Amino acid sequence: MSKLDISIEQLFELGAHFGHRKRFWNPHMEEYIFCEKNNIHIIDLYKTQEKIAELYEVFRNQSSVGNKIMIVGTKRVASTYVADFGQKTGMPYISHRWLGGMLTNWKTIKVPINKLLEYEENKASGELDNMIKKEAVMLEKEMKKLALNFDGVKDMKGLPDALFVVDVENEKIAVQEALKMEIPVYGLVDTNSNPKNLTNFIPINDDSSRTIKFVLDLLSEAILEGQDSARKQGLVQKLDGDKGPKVFSLNTSTKKVSVEATKEETKVETKVETKEETKVETKEETKVETKEETKVEAKEEKLSEADLNKFTKVQLVEFAEKNNFKIKKSDKKALIVNDILSQLK
Repeated sequence: MSKLDISIEQLFELGAHFGHRKRFWNPHMEEYIFCEKNNIHIIDLYKTQEKIAELYEVFRNQSSVGNKIMIVGTKRVASTYVADFGQKTGMPYISHRWLGGMLTNWKTIKVPINKLLEYEENKASGELDNMIKKEAVMLEKEMKKLALNFDGVKDMKGLPDALFVVDVENEKIAVQEALKMEIPVYGLVDTNSNPKNLTNFIPINDDSSRTIKFVLDLLSEAILEGQDSARKQGLVQKLDGDKGPKVFSLNTSTKKVSVEATKEETKVETKVETKEETKVETKEETKVETKEETKVEAKEEKLSEADLNKFTKVQLVEFAEKNNFKIKKSDKKALIVNDILSQLK
């Protein structure tokens, strides 16, 4: 299926045009409302069609450069389709319950995730079989409980590059955390929701399982298409046992570096001598000399202030951590940029 296959008749048959009762409407959705019938708002399907096409392109482009898109849908009519979406595309997902701090306190959330991975490793190695029955049963119960909340994000190495929510009103906390971390937010928006803070959205009936499944199937194909494009360009390397692709890319048009490395894929050996200079040795044997600061060159290209301003705050923090720059994560983006520039000189 491609975006050209979407017709107004098809959306109408799915019931994508049904909004909420008039008294529940949000004024920010006025331009996406076609009319009112029987005290119920009817969504303009022509605008829905346009927005689906836009998000199709966005998802395809995001996946083609290796960006991670987290999908969140915890209400009953969406949870199954959200899980299928994540398993099909290899993208992180939350389909049961959003835990506060999933984005804003990722280091703490990573603790139970590591515990889940440890339990699964013990089960695969047969270690649980050597335990007494009572202990094994208790561990099985705890593992199932952890898997219910974290199974969709257990392979996620860091914060996602974008967030997609099935229902903006139902996933308010997730949207707020993403906005706080300056992560782009996309989603399905009904007539009772406020799309003001979203990067882009689809005005549609977000309470219909048929509508949700249709949109998610379409967007999953966009992601798979982008991943296929990345493979053809040699940007994707898939490791044995991985559910999704690992992408290595340098998007020179936006100066955005997206690197996900594993222990088997990249090994960076760093040797530091602290007398008058610091030597950094990589596979290309790049030498860096400093007096008081460390000078970093990314693929023999110096990053300017304009280049750094194109990064999100999350990407700047990750870039600084990888290159051992001293910054304050609580600072605003502009201060972080200045700190990095001062250490690049």
